Amino acid sequence: MDNFVFQTGDLSAEFNRVVLQQTRSAREQLQSLTSTQLEGIHEARKCFKRLRACYRLLKSADKVTFRQGNQFFRDLPAKLSVLRDTEVMSETLLSLRADNHGLVDTAVFDQLERQLALQQPETITEAMTQSQLVSDQLGQFLRRYKQAEQPTLDANVLLRALVKSYAVARRSWKQARYSGDDDDCHYWRKCAKYYWYQLRLISVLCPPPKKQLNSLERLCSLLGDYHDLAVLKVQLTRVATAEQPLQTVIAQRQRQLFREADDLAESLFKRRANHYNVWLTKRWHRIIP
Repeated sequence: MDNFVFQTGDLSAEFNRVVLQQTRSAREQLQSLTSTQLEGIHEARKCFKRLRACYRLLKSADKVTFRQGNQFFRDLPAKLSVLRDTEVMSETLLSLRADNHGLVDTAVFDQLERQLALQQPETITEAMTQSQLVSDQLGQFLRRYKQAEQPTLDANVLLRALVKSYAVARRSWKQARYSGDDDDCHYWRKCAKYYWYQLRLISVLCPPPKKQLNSLERLCSLLGDYHDLAVLKVQLTRVATAEQPLQTVIAQRQRQLFREADDLAESLFKRRANHYNVWLTKRWHRIIP
């Protein structure tokens, strides 16, 4: 069974179990790294996002614990971002090259790929160093967590948090649709992802409609691809000879991704927040007396 799921109705116990499990998993991933096997960094970063989604459940009832946990697991991924950014650019370039169809001279891709290859040894060294530091911090967190009073969570707090996450994701979609700005799209992606993770947490106790969960996962994937292209755009500004041809292709791909994401959002966020609150509360109490 998926460990990132509340498996019983004792929400406080399940919250604490998930926090400990995800923290241990992140630490194990970082401790397993080698200079040729670095996938654990990506897996650890996913654990940190899940943990932030957990702590956001506490925001309305325990602001101190929320702030402490959210900030701790927000700051850790930034220390591991250098490798992720390089991998994203490499993968995105490969994808653009495969779909190029002669629109951009292949020499442009060759130039950028050589540049990334030259950066790789230094990037790997830094990633390994930072991973050890983050692993040590996670060990300290686990010791503190076990000794401290455990956070509590009940159904009312959980439902309020889910409605809030839905409302924020819906509002961030509207803003991104209005502005078309990369930063707004990135914020929408983060909000949608927290909401998706939180729905996954209740998927055993109060299963969301399967179509809703699948569509939300697809939305997060589309917005992730959109953001990867935005990261590549920043890198291109440092390579003047390669910038203009690829910028046009990237803009076209981003427009396509946004249209697909926007179509999904029309269905996912069709309810206003107060209507969603009524729907979710009724569904919860119907399934969990």
